[in-house]
Amino acid sequence: MRKYIEIFKYSLKKKVTFLLNYIVSLIAFGIHVFIFNALWDYILQGKMIVGYTKAELIWYIIIAEMIIYTSDKKYKQVASMVKQGDIAYMLIKPINMVHFFLVEDFSLIIQAAINFVFALILGFIVAGPITISIESFGMMMIASIIGIVIGSLLQILIGIITFFTEENHSIYLIMQKMTFFVVFTPLEFYPKIVQKILLCLPTTYLVYTPAKIFANFEITLALKLLLAEIASAIVLYFVICILYKKGVEKINVNGG
Repeated sequence: MRKYIEIFKYSLKKKVTFLLNYIVSLIAFGIHVFIFNALWDYILQGKMIVGYTKAELIWYIIIAEMIIYTSDKKYKQVASMVKQGDIAYMLIKPINMVHFFLVEDFSLIIQAAINFVFALILGFIVAGPITISIESFGMMMIASIIGIVIGSLLQILIGIITFFTEENHSIYLIMQKMTFFVVFTPLEFYPKIVQKILLCLPTTYLVYTPAKIFANFEITLALKLLLAEIASAIVLYFVICILYKKGVEKINVNGG
């Protein structure tokens, strides 16, 4: 357990070292929100759409963006370790590579807390106050943490795919674009058939669950989304473990 605590502390130090990058990301966060505020203001002109007011849509985007800006491009690090053979050092140490990267990303939860404070300030400035309950706030916090975990798992999954493919950047782009489907527009905006497809993808639960719970809370739907989000995280974890095992076997067979 101590080794994972040290990994977490080291990861946190790295985040603090590159503070300027983080500040720039917050500025980009704010610019996105202001752009979509102007866009929805022009489109809606005070009307509701698919059960959302303009203020709720802006809050939805703010929470969704908060999760997106908390993610890290971990897949590059994982892929680099596989390609350059550094993965071999991990195999001889008493540590699981999947757990190593997950613990390393736990520092993102602290980053998410700062992002959330920034998001609240931004939301009050741009969209105004929103009515929330203890239930909606609590469930949103749980959904956000699980969403961050799903984001990390997706990055690790893309990185581990390097065991079987030469390049994985295109896979990352596909994952990114599938996530963007529900970052700026809630699921309800799409035709029923598209909604059903998106609900089968973990990229949807990455951002839709926390954003929907916060901006447009309905207890029954929130519980269903939360359970689906937890299931997505569990499935992703086991898929990663299976692929990692297969990748290690592949290295051993080839004499790596």
